[in-house]
Amino acid sequence: MRTPILLSAHRAAAHYRLLGLTKSHHAALPNSTLIAHSHLHFQHRFNSSSSSSSSSSSPQPPLPLNLTPQDIQYNKTLNPPPTTRPPPFSIPENNPSLSLPRNLLAKGKAILTFYKTGLKSILVNRRLCYTPLDSLPEPLKQLKPYPDTRAALILKSRLRHDLGRLMPLSLILLVCAEFTPVVILGAPNLKVTPLTCRMPREVEAIRGRDRAVRKRARELYGKGEGEVDVDVVVGEVLRVGRPRFVPGWIYPGVMRKGKLERRLAWIVADDAMIVQGGGEGELVVEEVRVALEERGVDVLGKGEEELRGLLRKWLEITAQVEDLDVRREVVKRMVLQGEERWGRWERWEESKLTVEGWI
Repeated sequence: MRTPILLSAHRAAAHYRLLGLTKSHHAALPNSTLIAHSHLHFQHRFNSSSSSSSSSSSPQPPLPLNLTPQDIQYNKTLNPPPTTRPPPFSIPENNPSLSLPRNLLAKGKAILTFYKTGLKSILVNRRLCYTPLDSLPEPLKQLKPYPDTRAALILKSRLRHDLGRLMPLSLILLVCAEFTPVVILGAPNLKVTPLTCRMPREVEAIRGRDRAVRKRARELYGKGEGEVDVDVVVGEVLRVGRPRFVPGWIYPGVMRKGKLERRLAWIVADDAMIVQGGGEGELVVEEVRVALEERGVDVLGKGEEELRGLLRKWLEITAQVEDLDVRREVVKRMVLQGEERWGRWERWEESKLTVEGWI
């Protein structure tokens, strides 16, 4: 499951300034004064509201969407709420004592419940985004991320992505009805479902497709045949290129380049936010997978320890570069190389990335 990057250029620049990542301030770590102040202010408001509610005799209401207290024990500075990810899902096995229609009905109910929970998660995320803390019910206060943090930015980005896919999903449900999962799984490249409504098989199908595209793009660049546009290859590896169903003649290169620049700006800022927030160890494993996917890393078949090691290695390499312009070029180089060859280059050319610069 890949996190959409929908930040505009001026908003990305604003995030740079918020983190202290300006061209005049060449620092590997962001300025945390403003962020720490906002965290303390948010914690003070949350503690005061929770203390006032605990003084009443009424018991604590349950968490929404069948969440448990263990589901909300995470770093709310780096990790978005669990409602931004798909809920747990498993298809019930066939019961020998039941007939075939009843078994199919049970599976259909499980799929319907999954989609209903995913749609409810979108409504919850909307409240977390736009409702002030004091106006939220007590269970949702525990899910609201700290303001002006990585978690808050990702929450808004995923909510915008999911809201934009409600209409396509509704049309598919209207036309295909109970065959909707078959259609979605049969065409994973369309990615018409919200992130909260993606079944595990759909997520694996999307990741498998992305892996094939990344491999083909890197092989094309590695051969160095003819004039190879580095930005196009990087965009394909990061999966921010031209949509498959949009013809090239109506999708100009300036739009493709703009999406790539926004993704690179986000990766550089995200690296700094993760380091400032405590490193990859503070991320839940699902967010580690998403962060690596955003950086063009294949996560299929990898365990938690291996995934955290890859993200830790990425952060260690990018943190060594202080100049932001050079850091963006380092990110490009690492994306083109793949995780097997991170950091293995003999010479550095700031003006142009060439095949001859590889070992």
